[in-house]
Amino acid sequence: MTEILGRHLVRLLTLALLLASGAASAGAQAERALAMVKQMVAAGEVPRNAAIKVAFKSGNIAALLGPELELQREWEQRSGVMITARVIPQQPSVINLKANPDIDLTVARTHEFPDLLEQGLVEDLTPLLKQFGFSLDGAPPQGYVRPRLQGYFGDKAVAIPADGDILLMYLRRDLMENSSERAAFRQAHGRELALPRTWQEYDQLVSFFHRPQQGLYGSVEQRERVGGWMFWLPRYLSQSAPHRKLFDENLKPLIDSPAGIAATESYVRTVRHSSPEILGEGKDYSYTLPLFMQGKAFSAIFTIAGAKLLNSSASTVRGKFVAVPIPGTRIGERIVRQNVPIYGNNLVVSSRGAQRKLAFLFAMWLTDPDNSLRTVGVKGGFTDPFRWHHLADARIKELYTPQALTVFASEWAIALPPGTGLPGDGEYLEILDKHLWEAASGKVSAAEAMRHTAHDWEKVTQRRGRDQQLPWLKIFHAGFAGREPGVGAAR
Repeated sequence: MTEILGRHLVRLLTLALLLASGAASAGAQAERALAMVKQMVAAGEVPRNAAIKVAFKSGNIAALLGPELELQREWEQRSGVMITARVIPQQPSVINLKANPDIDLTVARTHEFPDLLEQGLVEDLTPLLKQFGFSLDGAPPQGYVRPRLQGYFGDKAVAIPADGDILLMYLRRDLMENSSERAAFRQAHGRELALPRTWQEYDQLVSFFHRPQQGLYGSVEQRERVGGWMFWLPRYLSQSAPHRKLFDENLKPLIDSPAGIAATESYVRTVRHSSPEILGEGKDYSYTLPLFMQGKAFSAIFTIAGAKLLNSSASTVRGKFVAVPIPGTRIGERIVRQNVPIYGNNLVVSSRGAQRKLAFLFAMWLTDPDNSLRTVGVKGGFTDPFRWHHLADARIKELYTPQALTVFASEWAIALPPGTGLPGDGEYLEILDKHLWEAASGKVSAAEAMRHTAHDWEKVTQRRGRDQQLPWLKIFHAGFAGREPGVGAAR
């Protein structure tokens, strides 16, 4: 399944690059959204002085509303509908939605969908897509890259894709190409210095280039207490072919196993070749990425946003780094690789908002092929490519580098649904993060971390009710083999 999807996504990318400059559909989605708003106004469905209340994180404001709010002003001028915006904290969308019951539109991450649906906090957008004649299309040249993965949970459309955040590995290309380094590596390991295909090869590279006495760390993968699951999950999913599941079909955790232990040991090994402060509170990407940018690390793992930062004029490694596919695990004669979208700020409509239809139409207007180029192209924004034609745009290529965008496009072929797929996902992941941090800190072994996580997960499941959780798990597991709009048609 993964290999077939990969081949077709590569074909789609190629077609997108060839056709993006002359597509006739450019702007059609935005114009339709505006026409629907005007139709609602004419029918008296929009109250006088109606305004859409949006709540975005600080890093999203410039991208989603435009520099100097240019996109917001354009919408207001053309639609006649005002927008009022507020900044929300960097915390789970469930908390933000509960704290702001009057908002109409906000952002949510893909792994949060089950909680948002189960608690009735967001609209199922499927009826609105049908009513207004839209679809979350994944076909080239301008479709969303993985709309089924980013916008749906089962058959319900939960979000409008508005960001693309899967993991990429970044390595120091200048060090990899250095003849002295290549000779020393060959002597030490009996093989050529090359890009890592497996997590074991990655561990070798990280160890080889770890030279703290020279101001160079082997790795600056995030290892703080919060968010460890994002860097552990690709390791775990690749432990079996076609992928390793977190739970069996009866919701019994599968992580207290050789696969879970191996993934955790791989996760922990980088700590000894990293900064001594890597486990500290708040040492997230705002700490790790600057280290790489300053030339103080050989490797980092982050989203495509990393390429934008590393390629900026402020980066000392500009022109010296390379984006690399996430490694995998050798299973028999093949290498199994898996990736997941970790952050991603997709647009969701609050079920308690007063202007849900207008909020939906604004989201469709904002993610139109033309307008979305303006959101992704913001230098200081946190919105990354999420449509095929973004990858062919000259300004986007200049920001991210063509090489990084090529790897980014190919990695979507192996991207699987993130998180647990269960209501209470935040609680399950918080438990996993806690025990991963304890293992990385040397407080417990990898085996103990997985045993404790499995035990605590069982307690959450029992408290929430296994019979209530099982239907969600079935939907989630089905999503691992789900066909993407456009991609399925090309098979």
